[in-house]
Amino acid sequence: IKEYGVEFAQVYPLGSGIPGRGGKYFVYSGSYKSTQVPIRNDLMLINHTHPRGTAYPSLTDREVLEKFELAGSPQRVSEIIPIGKNTTIKFDKNNIR
Repeated sequence: IKEYGVEFAQVYPLGSGIPGRGGKYFVYSGSYKSTQVPIRNDLMLINHTHPRGTAYPSLTDREVLEKFELAGSPQRVSEIIPIGKNTTIKFDKNNIR
């Protein structure tokens, strides 16, 4: 992923099973600093990369989770994969968890 130098986001549209099982994962690619994903009540942002290795959520990252919540999605926590680091960062609309 580092070789592409862009942010990727993995999303999961909820399936028809309980609770939301049976969906499929999709990957969106964006620019070096952002990725656009649709905000829907049946979609969850599983994780996204930070290609420059930033290991904390931006204000925009937190706002996206709030938008998912307002849209009716069960989404409350997501994860950042900072490229070049050996860790992942879980965060919610307020901050790092």
